[in-house]
Amino acid sequence: MLLIIYVALAIIVLLFGLVVFAAFDVTIYLKAEGGRVDQHITIKWMGLSHKFKVGSGKAAKKEKKEKKEKKEEKPKKDKTKKKTSSIGISVWLRVLKTVKRPIIRFIEDVFGAVKFRKISCNLKYGFSDPADTGMLSGFLYALKGLFIKRCSVFNFSIYPQFQDEVFDLHVLTNIRFRISSLLFAVLRFVTNWKVLGAAWFIFKERRKAKPNTN
Repeated sequence: MLLIIYVALAIIVLLFGLVVFAAFDVTIYLKAEGGRVDQHITIKWMGLSHKFKVGSGKAAKKEKKEKKEKKEEKPKKDKTKKKTSSIGISVWLRVLKTVKRPIIRFIEDVFGAVKFRKISCNLKYGFSDPADTGMLSGFLYALKGLFIKRCSVFNFSIYPQFQDEVFDLHVLTNIRFRISSLLFAVLRFVTNWKVLGAAWFIFKERRKAKPNTN
């Protein structure tokens, strides 16, 4: 009986070591356009490969149709509640500005642990407030500078739209990493006091935005 327990523990430790220290090859494809989202994630590990497919065009179209039917069935009061139950883009951009330095440092730590083989990204975006569009543009151009220095195959095109509301995104990325190398970067980011403060701020804003059901 003890021998079986020891063998089981040895197998668990071995599997844990392989998961933590063996390299993962991940290919990510994402296309978001006109409300439709197509996403494919392929993971290769120790000669094994698995492909995840999320949000295919047909599924997204069906989901959009179902949401539209639900909206038509709900009275106007419910629509008003829905509008007040979400955090606006301006709040998210304020949070992004607050944690800009921790995010950039986190990305730099990730660059030290992850090998970016290829990044191809085309982004067209615009918000109702041109100031929000400009704020996001500054952040994205800072990220672009970081990726250019560390990725062997890199194509990152940004098209801000200051007059129209639009969000179209095409991404194809191939990376290699080990979980053990990412632990330090993740722990350093989530324990940063600015990140913790931003998380608490978002929590409070979501509570404020939540409609009163009484």
